[in-house]
Amino acid sequence: MLDAPAKPDRDRSVCPHDCQSQCPVTGVRLDAHTLGRVSGVADAPYHRVVICAKVARYAERVHHPERLTHPLRRKGEKGSGEFERISWDD
Repeated sequence: MLDAPAKPDRDRSVCPHDCQSQCPVTGVRLDAHTLGRVSGVADAPYHRVVICAKVARYAERVHHPERLTHPLRRKGEKGSGEFERISWDD
């Protein structure tokens, strides 16, 4: 008999966006460094599993390959799109 696949860990938290709703959310932790699907909390009286589109796709933005991972400083004129990498201390 085959074993059932392991269920991923689900952690409760609060939406990281700074809006008035302060939505409770749950997130699937795929491993120590990877966030899976984010959804609302079923037992929240006001929200009832519903979360905004920004947070529903949060994991896609956090793990996107083109996400900035280091600070940048504008190098050329505003609007030129020229940036240089700087240290966190700068």
